[in-house]
Amino acid sequence: MGIEVGDYYGTEKKKPVFEGISRYRAPLNCELAGRHFSLVMDSGRDAFVSFASGNALEWSEAGRPARRERYECAKAGSLAYFVNFELSGEKPRTNLVLILDLETRLATAVRTFTRFNERCPTLVDSEFDFGAIDMPGFPLPKKRHAYTTDLVGKRIHWHYSPEFSIVHVYYHPNYIRATFTPEALERMAPPTPEQREGWLENPYDEKAAYVKVRDGMYIVSIVEQSMARRGLPGNSLLFLMDTRRVHDVGRSFGHTGQFGGEGYLPENYMFSAYGEFVRSDGELEAPPPFYSV
Repeated sequence: MGIEVGDYYGTEKKKPVFEGISRYRAPLNCELAGRHFSLVMDSGRDAFVSFASGNALEWSEAGRPARRERYECAKAGSLAYFVNFELSGEKPRTNLVLILDLETRLATAVRTFTRFNERCPTLVDSEFDFGAIDMPGFPLPKKRHAYTTDLVGKRIHWHYSPEFSIVHVYYHPNYIRATFTPEALERMAPPTPEQREGWLENPYDEKAAYVKVRDGMYIVSIVEQSMARRGLPGNSLLFLMDTRRVHDVGRSFGHTGQFGGEGYLPENYMFSAYGEFVRSDGELEAPPPFYSV
């Protein structure tokens, strides 16, 4: 079919030097190779995806020509797949993640954009589109993945590498807070008084969305718009989370913190983590939210 195969490194032809929180990432999954899916989406943007190999697919949306793209895939649980690729040549730069839930025959597409705002070129934003997988011989499902409050009030201590762990506080249906345990801070370089003051003034509170895939499995989306407005990269972090095993897979899309000749370099890589639920110590939610909620 003329599709280029080989290792997939996001927007780059070579393996990036920095892959952030991917230290615990399992090998990429190739189980979808040779399979084809017709997606009926609630937006009306129906699509057909054909997995030509373990890292190359053909993507076709209604009314638009088919395109061939490189992709990465991770498996989060039984018959639940996280498919990550970019729509090459799109302006603004566009990432597409498909959550294919073959157990329920449901699908969610998350389309993420960056470099759409001249005043804040690293700003990111995401759009969700819910739908179903049309399989011959089966009626089209009526249910959909849906926004949820199941995670609100919970906290998970995530481990991304031996040196880096962080607590995610799901304190509001539309926002998230991240903080560090005292043990994690001890392993990290201690912040300067100025950095500590800046952290307290601008805590890591960001816009978030929580979607229930099925019992024990959730999509969590974080868009670091506050970070971007401060002049930092500000990325989209998208997770497919198994709360029974307390494990997730996901991707970071946007820009790296490495400053290049033309500004921040493009970023798109997959990651994974394991974690444990933790009780509140009364301090994680104590600072007022950065956003007015």
